[in-house]
Amino acid sequence: MKNTSSIQRITVVLFIGYIFWELGIWIWARKLPPHDPIIRVDLVIIYPLLLLFVFISAYQYFKNNSSKK
Repeated sequence: MKNTSSIQRITVVLFIGYIFWELGIWIWARKLPPHDPIIRVDLVIIYPLLLLFVFISAYQYFKNNSSKK
């Protein structure tokens, strides 16, 4: 990754971590009884955090590309 900020690198790491988290949840959910409800309170923290980092990274990316022209 050439000319990336630390926020952009953190965003990539967060997305990779999120993929592993979802795989773990998927494996866990398969082991539950069939009628047991799955309540995902973790997404109240994960989704806003990911969205925040994506928006900041996108802003930095477009700001840097527009200033290079």
